[in-house]
Amino acid sequence: WDFFGNPADFKSGSSSIPYCTGPGSCAVTSGITGVTSPFSAAQSATMWAQCTAVAPDVRTLTGNKALGIPAGGCFVDGSSVMVPPAFGTFGTMGRNIFRDNGFRDWDFSVFKTFTFNERFGAQFRFEVFNILNRPIIANPNGASNGGNSGDDASAGTGFGCGCATPDVVAGNPIIGSGGARAMQLGLKLTF
Repeated sequence: WDFFGNPADFKSGSSSIPYCTGPGSCAVTSGITGVTSPFSAAQSATMWAQCTAVAPDVRTLTGNKALGIPAGGCFVDGSSVMVPPAFGTFGTMGRNIFRDNGFRDWDFSVFKTFTFNERFGAQFRFEVFNILNRPIIANPNGASNGGNSGDDASAGTGFGCGCATPDVVAGNPIIGSGGARAMQLGLKLTF
């Protein structure tokens, strides 16, 4: 793919990056509901104009059924555009140019240790994970837990969608990274 603009414009989130396949068909797909929401005709025309202005060959955007060339479409967000390269060439987009929003999570714990004598003790713990209850969306490609691997831009509408929190993607939705607030109590006896 060829990329023009600022990579910071393409942020991962719970929805895909806006995708266009023609002058009146730009849309964004929600990773939560799976619903595709189209942009207005005026917005789509503006976004499509951004794509055609930088595309090395318009046929890479629209395709050509007679020649067996599939439509590549383009991705537009802000003033940045990602388009397929000219046929038979490699794109100019470098590796790992996109960054996610980062991982910010506050955990909290309070514990009290009791000693009954030299041999016996107990520890009571109260722990809260993600105390601010802030959702953190998984990195759409290359997450450390292997979730969403193979996020392919040529697949179209789902590119750039984190679509879940890292704990759900990793199969650990109870106590994990990025999920909703979770609290637990614990008692440890030592003897």
